[in-house]
Parts: sequence; C-alpha cells; structure tokens
Amino acid sequence: MYQSFDAFEYIEYLRRRWRVAAIACGVAVLLSLPLSLLLPKRYTATASIVIEPPGNTDTRTAIVVSPMYLESLKTYERFADSDSLFSRAAEKFHLQAGGAARPIESLKRSVLKVSKLRDTKIMEISVTLTDPRLAQSVAQYLAEETVSLSHGESLDADLESITSSEKQAAASARKLSEVQQAWAALTVREPVESLQGELDSSVEMRGKLRQQLVDAQANIAEYQEQGKADSQFAKEQLQSERARENVIEKKLQELTRSIQQLGATMASRSAKRDALQNEVKSAQTASEAAAVRLRELRAAAGNRGERLRVMDPGIVPQRPSSPNVPLNVAGSWLSALTGSIVYLSFAFVKRRRAAGFEPTVTRGMRA
Repeated sequence: MYQSFDAFEYIEYLRRRWRVAAIACGVAVLLSLPLSLLLPKRYTATASIVIEPPGNTDTRTAIVVSPMYLESLKTYERFADSDSLFSRAAEKFHLQAGGAARPIESLKRSVLKVSKLRDTKIMEISVTLTDPRLAQSVAQYLAEETVSLSHGESLDADLESITSSEKQAAASARKLSEVQQAWAALTVREPVESLQGELDSSVEMRGKLRQQLVDAQANIAEYQEQGKADSQFAKEQLQSERARENVIEKKLQELTRSIQQLGATMASRSAKRDALQNEVKSAQTASEAAAVRLRELRAAAGNRGERLRVMDPGIVPQRPSSPNVPLNVAGSWLSALTGSIVYLSFAFVKRRRAAGFEPTVTRGMRA
C-alpha cells in the first residue's frame, strides 16, 4: 500500500518527540562546555611585514605595481616559513622543551602560519602558543629574521654580480695597460716625428735638385747655341754642364727612391699607430664603462630587490584564540540537533513502513 509523504504528519511526529532533540542538545552542551573550558588556552600573536619595491630610483627599471606583481610577492612567504628559520626559533625559545618533544614539522604546523594578504604588499606571521608573551616574542623574532634573511639573500646575489663586475673591470684595466704599454713601446721603437722630419728634408732637397737640373738644362741649351759659333769656351762649358746634369739626375733618382722608401715606412708606421691608438681608445672606453658599472653595483648593493621591513612587531595577545568556547558549544548544539533530526527521520520512515505505508519518494526510487 502506497501513500504520499505527509509533511504535516512528519512535523507532528517531530513535535511529539521534541524531548529527544532537547536531551541530545542538552547533553552536547553539557559535555562540550566543560571540555572547552578544560582545554589549554592558546594565544595567537601576529607580526606584520611590508614588502616595499626595490630602492633603485632608475625610472628605466621601475616596477609597475600590478595584481600579477603583488601575487608574485607570495614567494617571500618561503623565507618566513622555512624549516631552518623555525628550527632556530624553536631552539632559541625552547619550544620543544618537555619530556615528549614533538617533531619540528608537527610543531611548526600547529604553531606557525604565514600568509600574504591578497592584493597587498603586507605579509603576516602568526604564532600560536600557550604563553602569550612567548608567542609575541617568537612572532617578532621570525619577522625580524625574515627581513634579515631576505636582505642577506639580496645582498648575496648583488655580491655575485659585484664579483663578476670586478673581474670584468680588472680584465679591462689589464687590457688597457697592455695596449698603453704597446703604444709607448711603438712610439720609441718606430718614431714618426723624426721620420717625418727626414722625409720633409728629402722632399725639400728634391725640389732644390730639380731646380738645379732645370738651370743646368737651360745652360746646356745656351752653350749649345754658342757652340755653333765654334767657340772653345762654349764647348768646355757645355761638357761641364752636361756632367753636372748627369750628377744632378743621379742624385735626384737616388733621392726619389729614398723618399719613396721613407714614405712607405711612414705609411706603415702611421697605420700601426692608428690601429694601436684605436685599440687604446676602445680599451679606455671599456675600462671606464666597467668601472662605472662596478660603482653602480656597489652603491645599489642590497637595494636592487624588494625591501622587507617589519611594519608591526605585534602585541602580547590578551584574549585566547582557542578554545573558542561559544563556537564549540554552538557547534556541538547544532551537531546534536542535526543528529536528532536525522535519527527521528529514519525512525519516522521505519514506523510508516511497519504500518504498511511507503512514501512516494521510495516508490519513485524503485521505479
């Protein structure tokens, strides 16, 4: 025999058996209240750290504070949440003191909570202990050590860059010294000034010889005209001028070859000097750039990354964070009420089945 579910009958059934729920809720409250009062009180102290942008004022490397950037700051939670840091704090404040010492991992899970507030640059370090003063001291210690650890990591990274820059600066200085020494040796070994003076003198001498050759050729032409008159003096002078012409031409040829050799030597030395001078300038530029880079790195050491600062070391908590007696009692009362209703619901369904009735919900399930 099937009969549809009657809500009024169900509510009347629960009303008649209200004592079951009342007894269950009362027992739950009577049990949870003393148990909550007997639990050891635990206090939570919270220290706050603000994560500031890098101290570099160069607008070319300015950081845009965007949600993605703020989310990336969660990596700094690893500094405060590191096992080594908490282990040092546990040793300093004797958090594992007692007969049955807890493993450090279990102790950290129950004591420490690190979180960066969403869309902010603030990170909170919460420590929960039975001693409120100890909780505040541990939270402040962890915050200060987190700042020091972050600064140390940033400084170590900068020191690596400084060491690399120092090597580059030293190499550039050595290169500059080498090319400067080579330049000094070249100026002594292959001077240009004296060679230029010798070349200028030779060119000037060649001009004079060419003038003398022109004069000798003019005299020869004159004496040849006089020789037509069968003058003995003219013939003798003609021979003399021709001999003089031959001597001048020979000297001129030798001087021309000497000038060509001096010019080739001068060009070779000038090319070497120009190439070496370019090397000196290039080495000077590289050395100056490396020195400037090194000065900038030393000036910005420890300030190129985000800077952590303890914004609030926290206060000694006055009220315990656990146990929360009202919440425990309310939770127990609600659980007992829910359990009672579930129990009475099953009893109601069982009673109807025993009486030969079956709710439509059950009929639908069978169908």
